[in-house]
Amino acid sequence: MPDPQPKPFSYVPVRVTTSDRVTIGHVRYRMVREYPGEIILETEGDDPRRETFTEQEFSRRHLLGEIIIDEGYHSLHKKIPEVIREIPWRNIKPHKRAKAQYFENLIRAYERYVADKGPLPRTVDELGPKMLNLSMEALEVTRKALAGETVHFKKLISVGHFNKIYANYQQSGRKTAALVSKDQGNKRVYYYDEASLKIWREEADLYAHSQRPKKKDKYEDLVARIRDENAARPDRNKLELCSYKVFRRLINELGAYYVVCKRYSKAVADRKFKFDRGGFGLFRPGERVDIDEKVVDLMLLLQYAHIWETLSDDEKEKARRVRVWVIVAMDIATRYIFGMRFCMSPNAQATIDVIQMMMQDKSETSAYVGALSPWFGRCRPETICTDNGSGLVNEEVADVLVECEIPHIRPNADHPEARGHIESSFRSHRRIVRHYQGRTFKDVLEKAGYDPVKTASLPLDLFEQEYTKAILDVYHNTPHEGLGGETPHNSLIRQTQTHKMRPHIGPDILRHIFGMDDTRTLDGEGLRFLGVPYSSPELRMWMAQDGQVEVPIRVNKRDMASISYLRDGKWYIADNQIGLAPDISVAEWLVVWRRIGGDFKKGSEVALDLMYAGLRDLRESGDAAAYRNPLGLRDLTAEKVREAERALIYRSGIKLIKATQHVASLDPPVVRPSAFIDDDAAGFNDPVAEISAYAEAQETARAQAFPKVGAKPTTTIGSPSPSSRRSQVGSASSLKF
Repeated sequence: MPDPQPKPFSYVPVRVTTSDRVTIGHVRYRMVREYPGEIILETEGDDPRRETFTEQEFSRRHLLGEIIIDEGYHSLHKKIPEVIREIPWRNIKPHKRAKAQYFENLIRAYERYVADKGPLPRTVDELGPKMLNLSMEALEVTRKALAGETVHFKKLISVGHFNKIYANYQQSGRKTAALVSKDQGNKRVYYYDEASLKIWREEADLYAHSQRPKKKDKYEDLVARIRDENAARPDRNKLELCSYKVFRRLINELGAYYVVCKRYSKAVADRKFKFDRGGFGLFRPGERVDIDEKVVDLMLLLQYAHIWETLSDDEKEKARRVRVWVIVAMDIATRYIFGMRFCMSPNAQATIDVIQMMMQDKSETSAYVGALSPWFGRCRPETICTDNGSGLVNEEVADVLVECEIPHIRPNADHPEARGHIESSFRSHRRIVRHYQGRTFKDVLEKAGYDPVKTASLPLDLFEQEYTKAILDVYHNTPHEGLGGETPHNSLIRQTQTHKMRPHIGPDILRHIFGMDDTRTLDGEGLRFLGVPYSSPELRMWMAQDGQVEVPIRVNKRDMASISYLRDGKWYIADNQIGLAPDISVAEWLVVWRRIGGDFKKGSEVALDLMYAGLRDLRESGDAAAYRNPLGLRDLTAEKVREAERALIYRSGIKLIKATQHVASLDPPVVRPSAFIDDDAAGFNDPVAEISAYAEAQETARAQAFPKVGAKPTTTIGSPSPSSRRSQVGSASSLKF
């Protein structure tokens, strides 16, 4: 049995091959020899010279961005990445491809009719009578395109549906992929009371039992239990019985490996899922990282913590308002969590933030949340695997993954060994709550004297901190059955000493890819962002040629020393012109501007020394750690930063000048876990407004579902937001080929 005690972390070796180009400063090298603990590089050119580095020193400088590795630069067959903005056509189900082709041929049949016989308004009266003939013509063309395969439709398309697909087709640039059906079944939201839902989940969990019961038998057990429970309850407080379809869906959510392991044995599950001590057929850390999105229902967490019954009705109602999603990136070989972000609903930006977080140093974040175990894991994955969630599969995420040169796969349903690993880990995350015995999550609810919605930001900050702390201290250091009893923390340390990690992306390239987007006007001083001027020789030449122009820029929210600007489709670097020290975040900068901006007259020149003094005070107080490490619900947005810039900097008219003494760097912030981001922090979004909007949507949905007065209070299965519709129960009939 592996030792569960955490192993000390030293460093993670970086993989470099003879086909890679290594750049240190302005000198380019190529690796010629590699010995245990030692790397020998040789300069490129006619007069080569060699330099030797220890493996630890090489890895340290690479993480700092001093050593840049261009993978496969010297390869004779270097692969050029191809941008794929939609789901590859061959990955779409055959009947959906046929349906999309039919829609396209129907649109072309309509356009041919208009070209031959004149305008045909797309109305029920004008287009409706001709829809049958157009459909038959399109159907015949589709049959021929599919090499004579049998193609038929279940019902005639309506005029309204035709207008919808016609608009989508035109807006997408006439792409067939835009016509692929995204229908996932009935989108209605079903409501049930929490007591009934709890019993359903308990009975569904018993399906994973060594006696191997059938789903029908477990459903009959549920019926009997509900009947027995209702016999002792008053009429106005009866439990509800779900349909067999809903119960079967709850069983299917248990996770494939978990079910096989409980019903048969761990050995059988390992063979079925191609499991070994290194993971699901994966031996190298970073070889594959799974990203998934899950709703963190506070009510459900409280039930798992065994404190739901101890809460009052008012506290329970407060808990129902909070529906937070967590997006997790987990390494399959080690089960280590490389990145995690919270959000109010799944979206592309939250997924991009997780991808960026995987490749960043998170030691300051772990110290900020008060974790005893450092969050040292970081990697540039060789492959990322997701399901087809709307926040995971979209154009924005696809573009970022292509720029990072990370392949994106979505396994087919007939390969259970290639999916569902995070599903089981979320079950472990639920059990993490029990370690706190109700202390942490009860604090989220008990804010006496305050409106729970108006003061929601502080409880949510606390929730984020404690959940992240639990992942680092509990989950990472708990023996994992998928690792042969080894902990994810120790597994990552052990395997990285055997298998070297893929090289990281340099800090400038990371800013080009993940930086916060904005637009600035180029003038004689270059580009200004938050009062700091940025310039470069290329910018000065551009100004001399074209004068003042609008320039797209990207900013690293954690380091304002340099920015990226776009010209002719390429990103370039502009450095600050006042000697600003590195590692100063946008959030810290805005806080200091707010504190000192009103103390000077308009047009005053302020030396950078004063800003440094404010930054030092902020870091020594411990508040800077909160602003530098947002966990997702509170975060900087480009829109809010622009608003703060107009209010704090433009109106003040203050001009920054260089410091009287050069400052190479500032001391790192003092960590104070009790520090939180202020509710009115400049540049940050407002989760209180998001929670209020969500609560209003919930109330509206409840009113529609239960129009009668005195309807029983309920909770939901699934979120009513469009992004989570795929998890709701129900089915729908549609046109099939």
